[in-house]
Amino acid sequence: MASSPHQIALNVLCLLHTVCLLIGPTHVQAAPRIVRTDKGQVRGWTHRVHNVYGQHKKKVDVFYGIPYARPPVGELRFMHPEQIDPWDHVLDATKKPNSCMQEPDKFFGDFAGSNVWNPNTNTSEDCLYLNVWAPHERTPHASANKAVMVWIYGGSFMSGSSTLDIYDGKFLAAEEDVVFVSMQFRFGALGYLVLESLNSPGNAGMMDIRMALEWVQRNIHNFGGNAHNVTIFGESSGAASAGLLMLSSLGRGLFHRVIMQSGSPLAPWATTTLKEGIRRSKVLAKRLGCDPRDKDWAILDCLRNVPAWKFPKEEGKDIQGYAQFPFVPVVDGTFLTKSPQEYLAEGNFKKIPLLMGSNANEGTWLLVYIEPGLFNLNSSSLISQKSHSNVMDRLFQFYPQYPTELGQIAKEAVKFQYTDWLRPTNQESLRYQVEQSVGDYHFVCGVADMASTVASYGQNVYVYSYSHRSSQNPWPKWMGVLHGDEIFFLFGKPLHKHLSYTKEEAKLSKKIMKFWANFAKTGNPNRGPEEEDRQEWPKYTDEDKLYLNISLNVLSNKQNWAAGIKPQHCSFWRNYLPTLAHLGSPSVNSSCTRSSASKSGAESSTTRKPISGWLCLISLILSVVTLTKTQAV
Repeated sequence: MASSPHQIALNVLCLLHTVCLLIGPTHVQAAPRIVRTDKGQVRGWTHRVHNVYGQHKKKVDVFYGIPYARPPVGELRFMHPEQIDPWDHVLDATKKPNSCMQEPDKFFGDFAGSNVWNPNTNTSEDCLYLNVWAPHERTPHASANKAVMVWIYGGSFMSGSSTLDIYDGKFLAAEEDVVFVSMQFRFGALGYLVLESLNSPGNAGMMDIRMALEWVQRNIHNFGGNAHNVTIFGESSGAASAGLLMLSSLGRGLFHRVIMQSGSPLAPWATTTLKEGIRRSKVLAKRLGCDPRDKDWAILDCLRNVPAWKFPKEEGKDIQGYAQFPFVPVVDGTFLTKSPQEYLAEGNFKKIPLLMGSNANEGTWLLVYIEPGLFNLNSSSLISQKSHSNVMDRLFQFYPQYPTELGQIAKEAVKFQYTDWLRPTNQESLRYQVEQSVGDYHFVCGVADMASTVASYGQNVYVYSYSHRSSQNPWPKWMGVLHGDEIFFLFGKPLHKHLSYTKEEAKLSKKIMKFWANFAKTGNPNRGPEEEDRQEWPKYTDEDKLYLNISLNVLSNKQNWAAGIKPQHCSFWRNYLPTLAHLGSPSVNSSCTRSSASKSGAESSTTRKPISGWLCLISLILSVVTLTKTQAV
């Protein structure tokens, strides 16, 4: 019997529907997600998130590349961001935005360990865009909206991008029911060049982040987020940036909790003075063909005609020393009116809950870049006592920053502190001590010091030390748990079905996401809004200094906390070395020299001068001991 035209049409429709299901993208729903912002409508897409357990979690709405400021090009180069103009069409927010101008890391060639941090979209000055991942299901009332987590990427204030695959917010949004936001912001000279001109005021990169946070306050409720429950979190220079926002009066009212991973505004590389910022800017101007002796307006006019790609190529060539990032936030009198140390000493900061920590081997990542002759990917990087001594001299040539040099007496103190005197010639121990000195100085102790200061003002503080080495870590084993390793677990990489993480690592990833999201929701990593406090992670106080060791052990019911993150080493950097560096300064040394030189005659020049030198050294050491004891009291 022949089919009727109606039946044929129905069969064709069914066939087309089946084909569409088979070949259509499984992560995109038939209807796009359109949300209205205060500047115009944006169209995103809906992603169905699958995890390693094969579970279908909540669908997540994704919006890429929402503009939050005018493109900082032409006359706006180096200036603080300006509000974007409204648009009257539906803006396509389904494609990842440009990354800000930077040089990709090709130091190790095509190596997965470094490539993961390289930009995965085109680089451009036109880069001030943000991204949103939001659970698809919305709550009917704004008062029940979800906690918001705003990510600030790291990159030494020289690189980074919110579009990196490693920063995909889908698992945090799906697994933990939070709204996740990330933004692009300027860095390097284009973000931090400063002159004594209103058209180049400095700290443009920090003001970019601030403007993105203002966008969150005005718009996040339209994505199901709660503007009154915003947590900013970041890693490395991103953590330092979050901390600076906690200090600056311009950051007040924009967020309610802070998470800092492997970074702090107290880090020696996190800020510099206005004078030094201007000096570095004029040095770069000369390198780019502009006359630094000109008036500021003329220098800026010249620099605005330099192609943007030249800035990241040239900006670091005149800075000496290790981990001396060329363009960083400055004490400009507006965003920062004083140094981070002064803000904290005065208690002049936003009093909010804080979660922060560092990794077990923070220094190894820096060493393979700055001392590749000794520390590299193709050997065990064992070193001798002589190499230990020589590399320490180079690592701490400048203190606290270039161009101030550290005296030899102070350098010897660093070597003494970072020698295992039970095994002073053991090559593995010598390698370990070098990487620990770098990690402690640049990352670990700044975290510990800020945690203690904030806790001393009665704020809820939670501190961790991350010590799990991933089974998928491509870096050599001697490098341990590197700077940035926790990020893979925080963003759910072990939950990807096609990656080869262990089941235990997938559980650890979920645990870390839960800790971070709980903190964002309640200010306590131990519990969510409707959960009992499990007391897995004790508060950090200025008295007992308890911190959580995050490794596979947190999956058990064992106690995984300890007291004090490297208290002796951090006291060395905080109290002892600054005093010794001051006593070993040229002015103090010159008095010793004058004392020795004041002796007359052959006898004094051959006999008494060495004795006087030793007495001077002993005097310096006794002075340091006295001052250190005074500070301890």
